[in-house]
Amino acid sequence: MSIRAIADKLGVSKSQVQRDIEKELQAAAEGRKKIAGLIIDLELAKLDALEKKAWEHITDGELSAIDRVLRSMERRAKLLGLDPPAKVDVQGLVEIHFDKEDEDL
Repeated sequence: MSIRAIADKLGVSKSQVQRDIEKELQAAAEGRKKIAGLIIDLELAKLDALEKKAWEHITDGELSAIDRVLRSMERRAKLLGLDPPAKVDVQGLVEIHFDKEDEDL
């Protein structure tokens, strides 16, 4: 339904309907943020457990476990947004072709 139709059906103004929609969208966004935070906390707890076990292997002389700890550290940094965004250098040629019909543009 359009905002006007909703307003007419509820007997309120269009601006009231818009405010109510914005309020609900904001509440939904906050709910998603909370859920995302909980998921991140859960993932970090899993990484903690994995790293603890890998450190046991490292102290027992199994040096291949170092790679597992490093991968875990990389994942943690990604989850927490600790690494700066990677720069991508794009170089190349761009060719633009116009059809005869487009010459007036």
